[in-house]
Amino acid sequence: MIRHSFQKKNIFIRLPFSADFLTLAMAFADKGARGFGYGDRETGGLVLAIEELFSFYERESTKGSTVEIEMEDQGYRLVLSLFFCLADPDMRAFNLTWNVNHDSQESLEMLGPMIAARTLSSLRLEFGADEKVILRLTRNREYSMAERVALPPSGNTSTLRLLNPSRDDLYHFASMAATYGSPFLPPFLARPEMAADMLESGHLNALLVAGDDWIMGGVLWKPLTDSCLELYGPYLFIDNPDDEAMTLLMDEAVKCISRSWFKGLVRRQGALAGHERFFDFLGEIQLSGKNDVNATYYYRQLKEESSGVVYCTGNLAIFLDEQYRRLCLPRQIRTASNLRLRNASVLAVELENARSLAVMRPLCAGKDLDTNIRAHLDLLHGQGIENFIVELDTGRSEDVAFADALEKNSFLPRLLIPDAGLGDLVIYDHCKLNAQS
Repeated sequence: MIRHSFQKKNIFIRLPFSADFLTLAMAFADKGARGFGYGDRETGGLVLAIEELFSFYERESTKGSTVEIEMEDQGYRLVLSLFFCLADPDMRAFNLTWNVNHDSQESLEMLGPMIAARTLSSLRLEFGADEKVILRLTRNREYSMAERVALPPSGNTSTLRLLNPSRDDLYHFASMAATYGSPFLPPFLARPEMAADMLESGHLNALLVAGDDWIMGGVLWKPLTDSCLELYGPYLFIDNPDDEAMTLLMDEAVKCISRSWFKGLVRRQGALAGHERFFDFLGEIQLSGKNDVNATYYYRQLKEESSGVVYCTGNLAIFLDEQYRRLCLPRQIRTASNLRLRNASVLAVELENARSLAVMRPLCAGKDLDTNIRAHLDLLHGQGIENFIVELDTGRSEDVAFADALEKNSFLPRLLIPDAGLGDLVIYDHCKLNAQS
């Protein structure tokens, strides 16, 4: 069963972008979050973020301009978006590397945006025509970590059947997956109620396999973009996991997914036995550390590929040409000119401590690209992180502008995932042997 036809629940307000309307903007965030059923911690975090970001960027805005604020309830999280026009907003404080200098008034003024960014679950930046800036602030509901539950007894030989899970079924499956343990367990499975809310709201699909009264395993998938799905699993809690249960789950999951409108399906976890029946192999990133579990990338094309144009230069253009030929993707590569660089760049960082991995994503391209990337590497190395990946979206000029600076800092493009962003997603890996800390 496919559940991706979820109903959008959102509210919207347009205000003059001036300090006189700050209180109204904060009230909108507060009443909206509570109206959607969120508690004090989630609501307080969003209200604080609105207060700090509205106050900071209002001072930089043109007199008489407006700000639009939209709040969308996705069941398991709130997405609060601010739309305003500003030629070159100062976003340095969104970087993980930003530190306040108490002897600098300019630095102290950036304290508000820094606090706002670090109270959120995630922050994304988008840029439109006529100097439009979009800040997308995400705050997850508060969820408890999974408690340990019983797993199927060893040697269970009961007849297996497929199960389209209810909310309660998925909650229990997530608890089992967390109890069983996996280096590739996504955060939503480590919090069973979060997984259940995602299923109920249509942001997640799942298929389970059961025998007698036991759930034996399952596979899950959810949208990565508007055109690409991501698969998680299969997670199996039985002996000989490469047998009947794997076949039942994957055959039915792929059949369901193939009926959707999505163009592709990606899986980026560990190696999958017998993947040739379901996926093409994209590549593998070698990870070092206490677990030494590599990241293996697979892809399945679900619909006929449409043509597209990618603007880039240098070694990225050479890499993309090789990948498009190998994967038979109808893309045209054109030379990019006049890529805009703002005063300061911004990188988002997602940490996976179990794999000693930092996944970095460009948010804003600036004149300090080289030094900003190096500063992130130095900071994260100092925190014990050993592996670094950058995900670069060919559909965003902000991302493409990072390509040369990444190579200067010992990153190289390793593989490409079609349609996994606004365009295709290029995965850069840090060359540990050649890198100088």
